Amino acid sequence: MPLILIVDDDKDFSEILRAKLVSKGFAVKTAKDGNEGVEMAKKHNPALILMDVQMPGKDGISATLDLKQDPHTKNIKIIYVTNLGDASPGVTALNRNFAQQTGALNYFKKGGELDILVEKIRGVLANENQQNNANGHHD
Repeated sequence: MPLILIVDDDKDFSEILRAKLVSKGFAVKTAKDGNEGVEMAKKHNPALILMDVQMPGKDGISATLDLKQDPHTKNIKIIYVTNLGDASPGVTALNRNFAQQTGALNYFKKGGELDILVEKIRGVLANENQQNNANGHHD
């Protein structure tokens, strides 16, 4: 069962998301800010981090950059979860490019359908398993 770390200062959103993921069979841990998120990632080595972008203290972008520079955490998959952006195709493409340039695979806009996020998560984790199998790594 893959471990997902939610890093978000919005307790209500974090709890709703945690409950949704647990109901879909994922193991979940939560962190309230970027500093705690980086520490928990080092301690628990999650398969995926759902990283809020705007948080007090260390924001999600800084936390992602820290994780990507550390040899022990650089391969953890990250999806930004944010209130930023809008639904227009141009902004969506810009946000996706920005996410990838800063080390995240994708982003999910808060307020969107959580089932869509669950599908993104499954896609990311399925790709990782396919790559591991192709490289001779087995779980």
